[in-house]
Amino acid sequence: MNVRRLVLWLLVLIGIVIVAVNIAPMLAEGLVGSSDFRAYWAASRLLLEGRDPGDPLNMIEIERAHFDPGQEVAVMAWNPPTLWVIMLPLAWIPFSKARWIWFVLNLALMISSALILSAMVLPQGRVAPPLTYCLLVFALPPVLSTLFMGQIISLVVFGITAALWLIQNDRWFWAGVVLVLTSVKPHLVVLLVPYLLIYAAIRRKWAVWLGLVAALAVCLVVVSALRPSWISDYFQPFLMPHVGWQTPTIGGIVVSVGAPPWLRFIGLGSLVLLPLLLAGSHPVSLMVATSVILLVSIPTALFGWSYDQSLLIIPIAQIVGWMFTTPDSKRRKWIVGVFVASVVVLNILQRATNPNDVYLFWVPLAWGFIYAWALVLLGGEDWTSFRMSIGAAVSGVPRRFRGQLSGSGG
Repeated sequence: MNVRRLVLWLLVLIGIVIVAVNIAPMLAEGLVGSSDFRAYWAASRLLLEGRDPGDPLNMIEIERAHFDPGQEVAVMAWNPPTLWVIMLPLAWIPFSKARWIWFVLNLALMISSALILSAMVLPQGRVAPPLTYCLLVFALPPVLSTLFMGQIISLVVFGITAALWLIQNDRWFWAGVVLVLTSVKPHLVVLLVPYLLIYAAIRRKWAVWLGLVAALAVCLVVVSALRPSWISDYFQPFLMPHVGWQTPTIGGIVVSVGAPPWLRFIGLGSLVLLPLLLAGSHPVSLMVATSVILLVSIPTALFGWSYDQSLLIIPIAQIVGWMFTTPDSKRRKWIVGVFVASVVVLNILQRATNPNDVYLFWVPLAWGFIYAWALVLLGGEDWTSFRMSIGAAVSGVPRRFRGQLSGSGG
């Protein structure tokens, strides 16, 4: 067995041990889906019964009946009503079984997303690249938290990756349909979904818009049939006393130290990225643009928790892809590899020793640094096209401005 194969199998063994150490206690204690999933299931169950999912009294009633008779405060589902509809099939099933079914579905969504990304950006015909990437994905604390909390960020991850694959394969309508999955956490895709819609519009692929509208329409028909007053139901929780969430985002951090609350909206300033990524005769490639947008959106979101950082598996796929496809760059690959390993290990250690979400704000920033470093060192054609596209877009702004000034003179 050569050294390279030995190192590969050693990494496989380490990855399995890391995942097993994180998984075993949660499986043994029956903690799967016992936190966040209960709120999603309760809201969909109330919708199924024709009751108000936005009423804390309804929520606490059903949560006490199915989860914890001694529960004192309702765990609310703040997500848009599309989530209530998507979770409806599970609402038919008792919670004790539904949470395990959702665990399996959640796992399937994350595995499918990893395999789709492997097919899109990793070299084919080799075992090492997809195996390395999949082990890396399931060693990430955000992914493991998503699985065992019963989180729904997996829907957003799958919605984005499936849409990218469908666009790549010229199936624009279905790309729009799967994008409806991102609506369950709209604050995380406030840049990406508009980018994809504009990207399609520039190419006159209106089927994406049609697919998204059709999927949203189906959700609205279902929720309206079961609960005609769903609009007031949904906005009711927002009239409750303000919840001062301190989350691992830049806005969350600055507000937690006494800065004005409006600084939470700092991420909206990133909208300036869209014309830069879309401008020019040769705009930035779809995968690079998606990765850049996510690396900006996650740390600057209005709010977002550490499990929402599962979206990072999309730019991480490109990093791994560059490491396996760039020839004659062993030293550069080692540099990037050391950075990757360091961030993963530090993330695992911090999650194990200090579960406070706020202090995990550095994780997407670190991955953003690694992505930029890998793009420059290993990106090859991706880096060349990115640099030329952004340069052309930036230099075109003053030219257009000067043209407007000269045209308005006289």
